[in-house]
Amino acid sequence: MSGTDKLSESLKRVDEKTEDLIYEFHAHYQSYIEEHPDDTNRKDAIFQAWVIQKIAGLQLSIIALAEKFNNHIKNH
Repeated sequence: MSGTDKLSESLKRVDEKTEDLIYEFHAHYQSYIEEHPDDTNRKDAIFQAWVIQKIAGLQLSIIALAEKFNNHIKNH
């Protein structure tokens, strides 16, 4: 696979994940609004809180991977 093909494939995967996340947020927002109908004008704040949770999950995943990798290195 050429460098251009790899880039195209990577961009395609980014686009697909972006679409997944957009769909996921809209589902989250709809669910939230069903429980809190007075908050329909707070979509930005709801989105920001959702993104912060996503980032926290990513950070925890990276920390866990780094710890696993570092433990592997220490043991060899």
